[in-house]
Amino acid sequence: MSAPLRRVRDPQPAGRGWELAVIGTAVVLGAMASVALAAVGIAASLWGHGWVWPAQAADVGPVVVGLIRGRLGAGYSAGQVAQLAGPVPTYVVIAVGEVLLTVAAVSASLAVRDRLRAGKTGMATRRQAEDALGVSRLRAARAVIRPDLDSR
Repeated sequence: MSAPLRRVRDPQPAGRGWELAVIGTAVVLGAMASVALAAVGIAASLWGHGWVWPAQAADVGPVVVGLIRGRLGAGYSAGQVAQLAGPVPTYVVIAVGEVLLTVAAVSASLAVRDRLRAGKTGMATRRQAEDALGVSRLRAARAVIRPDLDSR
């Protein structure tokens, strides 16, 4: 027989640690791959002979693996390979895109953290306490607020 608490289902199964880690990793890797593919297209349109993008969804994997391994044309058709820019401008645009993605992700994470932690940052300043309580309430409660300074 199981304990009563084991029979209770978790109403939020995503609260377990590994699910969030897997979701976060998938989102990060997907965003990085998307930025790399867009960067190849941007480099090809600026320094090559026009925009390139994998022809089918099945070509995305070989293209990304080719970029990681240093084979720029892997996964593209022969016509698309002819449109690609050289490796130096392509990898520079990829690096700039990944840096911009990192800056955007860190900025968004900090904004979410600050938004969720608003009001939970510690004690109020003197000015905040005076604005919230007023001088008369502060003076009436001074023995509770700072008993070490109370002279009564």
